[in-house]
Amino acid sequence: MTTCANIKRSADKLAGLSPGTLPPGVRDHLAACPGCACALAAARLARGLLAVAADGPEPAEGFVARVRAALPAPGAARHAAEDPWRPAWGLVPAFAVTAAALLLLFQASVAPPGPAGLVPAESLSAGERLVLDARQPDADLLLAAVMEGDAR
Repeated sequence: MTTCANIKRSADKLAGLSPGTLPPGVRDHLAACPGCACALAAARLARGLLAVAADGPEPAEGFVARVRAALPAPGAARHAAEDPWRPAWGLVPAFAVTAAALLLLFQASVAPPGPAGLVPAESLSAGERLVLDARQPDADLLLAAVMEGDAR
């Protein structure tokens, strides 16, 4: 009697056989067991892919020599082991740009206290101080601005 373990163990050998040449016990088991049928189909697919890959074109003359010449020397790997932080140095510019951007954003979000400009704060009307001031409006200033109306 053919079991799932036997089929999966010999799937590579069975993948080389055509469906008509499979032993009758194996064919009966594959008809009843979808898991083994799937495993055999996967083995056939892998076998076909390997056959296609083996039939591929041969590499050009001198290909191996060019690849070996392009590889780093064995001493270069030792140099990388001496300085484990070497890959991180590439992140320094990104960190500097991020820090500068955060600094600019922080500076833009923090407004100077009180109205800023060339005009002294004392000469501004209550409404102008209310608009130009970055702090929470004072209730008295708000009332004064409403009472003042459009003085100009």
